[in-house]
Order: sequence, then structure tokens, then C-alpha cells
Amino acid sequence: HTLLAPQMAPIHFRLVQQVIRAADYDMKLLEHASHDDIETGLRTVNNDACYPAIMVIGQLVHAFTSGQADPDNTSVLITQTGGMCRATNYTGLLRKALRDAGYAQVPVIAISTSGIESNPGFKLSLGLIHRAMRALAIGDVLQDVLLRVRPYETTPGAANALYHRWDTIAREWLDKGRTPTYGKKLTYGRLIRALVDEFDALPLVDQPRKPRVGVVGEILVKFQPDANNHVIDVIESEGCEAVLPGLMEFMLMGLHNTEWNIDNLGIGQKGSRLKIALRSYMESYRTPVRRALAAANARHATPKFAVPGMMGELAQRAQQVTSLGNQAGEGWLLTGEVLELIDSGTPNVICVQPFACLPNHVVGKGMFKEIRRQHPGANLVAIDYDPGASEVNQLNRIKLMLTTAHMVHDGEVVVPAGAVQTPSSAELADDTTVVLA
Repeated sequence: HTLLAPQMAPIHFRLVQQVIRAADYDMKLLEHASHDDIETGLRTVNNDACYPAIMVIGQLVHAFTSGQADPDNTSVLITQTGGMCRATNYTGLLRKALRDAGYAQVPVIAISTSGIESNPGFKLSLGLIHRAMRALAIGDVLQDVLLRVRPYETTPGAANALYHRWDTIAREWLDKGRTPTYGKKLTYGRLIRALVDEFDALPLVDQPRKPRVGVVGEILVKFQPDANNHVIDVIESEGCEAVLPGLMEFMLMGLHNTEWNIDNLGIGQKGSRLKIALRSYMESYRTPVRRALAAANARHATPKFAVPGMMGELAQRAQQVTSLGNQAGEGWLLTGEVLELIDSGTPNVICVQPFACLPNHVVGKGMFKEIRRQHPGANLVAIDYDPGASEVNQLNRIKLMLTTAHMVHDGEVVVPAGAVQTPSSAELADDTTVVLA
């Protein structure tokens, strides 16, 4: 019996897949989302649903309509946020879509830390959660170091080759606790250190840092290349360095709402001690990451890698602009990530926003004016993604923003002290097409 899961974050989900397989579940990950998947989603999901729902449900339903999956021996796996985001309703939308497509017999397994549904036959044990959290932490650091060194590699393809090596090592270790590819015994902390050390030792060209461009936004569109039209590749092809905040922060965000909800809403007292303890426990997965990155930085005259801060620090940054009461979808985390990027030397930020994700628009584009007031040099742009969006329009708006990033970086444009925004950050109507010479 196969468990079928949609893709969301390629680097992370390959590792999580290995964790689930190690628990004796035959999990298959739908690696890519095709045009046919999107069309299936449009046919089977109400067109008022958000773009991520259309993509994810379209992937799963198309796997059956195309004959890739056996409906009598397959279950589908999907996550639920458990909050105000529409992702909480994906399960109901998916069941209806499968039923309407003629596959009502396919079980839907909904994974949620809130325990919204019980799933006979699938147990989310503490051991499985523990290993999955380690997989996400490894995925975050692997993503960070890869994006940091790839734009500067002396040998084309060397960074990707090193990534594939460590993807293999990590999957072997998550599966069996040992790794023939590495050839030595590894603990979790030692694996993180060895991973960072090898990326730190990768030969790089001797040149100044390129303009750094961050990507924030709705969780699926932010990480899934097929959903954001490969925005990371676009950034790197235009001579910039991409910076992508990690997935662990999203997992931790809900736990950081505990005290605020108690103090301001009078809810959440039950189980609050457990949540606070769990928050500290989850932060411990990132402690070896911070140590390894800090040790690598100590070997250089200037810090080479960004060391992720504590979630409490991110929450404090967010409160400079918005309230921690903004908890729907990515909530205050999105604003906090923009501010963290700016403070860490990445003033250029792309906010990827899917159609019908109102919370993302509020805490993303809605915060731009205040962020620019506090940080006059911020070069921000919001890019809308939906099944009918023009890829040319998206690409041109991104290129316009990257052109400004280069001009500011090279000193061709000086941001006045009282400026509110950089030249390419001017708000454009959603139907405006920008053509670059």
C-alpha cells in the first residue's frame, strides 16, 4: 500500500520522505507539478480556492486520473495547519475532488500537530516526529549553505554535486542511522558540522559578494520551484545571490503565539506549559546548526554564513511593524522574515503571493509602506502567482527589481536618507506589464 504526498519543499521533503519510509510506510513523493496537474486542480477545486490548494490537490488527483497511482492500493497524505488558513480545509477539498473524479475509495490521511483528525493505520509517533524535525533542520542548513556558495563556485556544477552528496548522506543516516557514503559514524551534531565544513571548503571565486535577494511569502509558493516559476534560478541567473528563510521557523511560529494568546485573548492556557517546553525542545534541533555555522564563520575575516537567530528574536522584529495577533497563514512570521533579511544585509526582498491568500497579502504587501519608512533602502516587490498569471509579467517585474538591486549595490543609485522606497519598488497595478529593453 502506497502513501502519495504532494511536493512542497524539494530539499526538505526528500529527507522527510526517507523518515517516513524508515517507519515502514511506502511513501511516494510527487516531485514535480506539471501543467496537467494545475489543469486538474482547476477542474476539481472551486476556483475561489487559493492557488496552493489548486496545485496540491491537482497533483494528487491527476496521479489517479493519469493512471500513475492505483486507487485501490493508495492513500494520499496531506498536512493541515489547524489555524485560520485555508490549508486547514485542504482535506475536505481533496476528499470532494477525489469523490467527484470517481475515486471516493482513496483514503485521505491528514497530518496535523493539532490532532484535528485521527488516521487509522497511520500513527504520528513521537519517534517519527523527532526524526522529521531533524530532517527539517538538516534541510534548512543544506539549503542555506547551498544557496550561499553556488553563485561563487569556481567549477560550474560543483555546489549542486556537493548538495547531492549530502542529500544522499542525510537520507542514509535518517534511514538507518549510518551512512556508507560518508564512511564514518555520524551523530546528528557531527553530521551538521561535517556538512557545513565541506560546503565551507568548496573552492569559490575571489570576488565581492553579489547583491543578496531574499524570497519570502506563502509557504508552498516560497519553496516549490514549480509554483514560483523557479524564482531562485532567475535570481542566480541575473547575477545575484538568493536567500531563502528556513522551514523550521514556520513550524515554530505557532508555538510562539502561546503567551500572546493568553495575555491578549484569554485563550490557550490549557497545555501552554507543554507548548512552551516543546518550543524549547524544537529550538534545540537548531543549536548544532548555529554552532557549526558560527565555527565556520570564525575561520574567515568576515562572516561567511548567516547564523539563524532564535524565534523570539524574529518575533521581536515582527512587532516593530505588526502584531503577533496576525496568525493566519504565515502571519507575523512573513513580516519578521523581511525585517531579518534587511538587518542581515539582504535589503532586496521578493514576496511571492498566491491568488486568494488574503493573510499573505495583509502581512506581506500590506506591511511594505511601514517597512520602507523604517528602512529607506529596502527594495521590495510583491509578485502574484496563480494559474492564469503571466509568467512574462512576473519575470519582468522581478528583473526590474534585480536591476535596481545591482544599481544600488554598485553605487550607481544612492538611496536618499529620507527616501521611502528605491526606484523599482514603486507600486505597480496587478495588470501592469513591464517591458525591459
